[in-house]
Amino acid sequence: MPFFIRKRGRTVVNQKSKVRGRNKALPDASRKPKLSKAEDVELSDEGSDEEIPSDEENVGRSSDSDSELERETAQEKRLRIAKEYLSQVEAEIDEAADSEDDTDGLLSRHLQHDARKLKGKHFVPVAEHILEPKPEDITLLKGHQLSLTCVVISPDNLFIYTGSKDCSVIKWDVQTQKKVHTVHGGRKSTVLIHKGHTTHILSMAISSSGKFLVTGDQAAQIIVWNPQSMEILRTFSGHKAAVTGLAFRRESHELFSASKDKSVKVWSLDEMAYVETVFGHQDSVLAIDAMMKERAVSVGGRDNTVRVWKIVEESQFVYNSTGGSLDCVCLIDEEKFVTGSDSNELCVWKVLKKKPVSTVSNAHEGSGECWINCVRALRNTDLLASGSNSGNIKLWKVSHSGALSAIHSITVPGFVNDLQFASGGKFLVAALGQEHKLGRWWTMKEAKNALAIIKLPKTDSKSSIKLS
Repeated sequence: MPFFIRKRGRTVVNQKSKVRGRNKALPDASRKPKLSKAEDVELSDEGSDEEIPSDEENVGRSSDSDSELERETAQEKRLRIAKEYLSQVEAEIDEAADSEDDTDGLLSRHLQHDARKLKGKHFVPVAEHILEPKPEDITLLKGHQLSLTCVVISPDNLFIYTGSKDCSVIKWDVQTQKKVHTVHGGRKSTVLIHKGHTTHILSMAISSSGKFLVTGDQAAQIIVWNPQSMEILRTFSGHKAAVTGLAFRRESHELFSASKDKSVKVWSLDEMAYVETVFGHQDSVLAIDAMMKERAVSVGGRDNTVRVWKIVEESQFVYNSTGGSLDCVCLIDEEKFVTGSDSNELCVWKVLKKKPVSTVSNAHEGSGECWINCVRALRNTDLLASGSNSGNIKLWKVSHSGALSAIHSITVPGFVNDLQFASGGKFLVAALGQEHKLGRWWTMKEAKNALAIIKLPKTDSKSSIKLS
């Protein structure tokens, strides 16, 4: 399994200094700037879920307790957080103890589940509970003038965000199924004064905290939005060609971007700064995805390779495909991922195997040539969805070994340019259009440029699976 190690160390470049022409590289975690002791402790434990106390609670604290927190070492902080976590678990166990006598067994299973979740190894079977959606379960919402290219759902399942070739971003309310906010696109001639996109929006992602929404366009621009107010927080312009893919690492604000300039870039939205660029693909990088670990997976179109980028180790795994252009990729869990190609082929891969463990040819049936434009998995489950220009969305069941079996087909008109599952598998959304998101190879005039919300009925109401 080939890989390479880059000789240069990771750097963080402040975007402001780059604009002013200074282009200075700031050292990453290995060479942090000089901070006070309290700040250094805070930075050394970025992954903690410690609650930040309110101002009212802080009023009554003495200066002695503040100084004790400042003197707290990293080891003491870990111990304190562990005690808080155990207290939280015990409280949850006490609530569930009324219905189960074996409290110790319940606690053990709870801790094992959290450990598997942290490693990305917990796997929940849900596909067998999904029934085929009926026509009344499908709602089409119109708002964009041109083809929709990307869609994301807020972590609380309350809002949907869509991007389009008309350069606009729309925020939808899931309950009312109406537009909440629209950021209209501008003309190319207004690029210097327009607040928003002036070229086709091709990619979109939202952080697991719901704090940041990012969009990428054909002009190599990445815009960071506040998802609540839809105000622009920052604009990045590091790529040299269209930004075709965006993905956040879960439980963090680390962002990966893929571009037609054949590169993958890493950004830190906590610092609002550029981190580094990794190279390897020999053609346009058309899609990218990430989960909990500090790694990302991307596909390189006509170079027929999938690459898993190990950011910390500064290396990559390369997987060679024999199909057509690899156009989309999605992680199923931390050990498996799926790819789709313009040869109508779906492949399931495992990180530690060079070749796909499962391949489905002619995955979509249609009257003409079918391209698989997008794939999306309900993370850490056996449920998968794929979209094409065949006039349908297909739902698949993925076994532990990686074998794929089709379970349902959902009829939708036009190109399915993007898909997203709501957390818990309550519904599926699709970005539909008359054209493919990356070009105008052909147009389906009978199709609609619309957002499709598809309810996923289940055999048992209890199977609205708790995945978190």
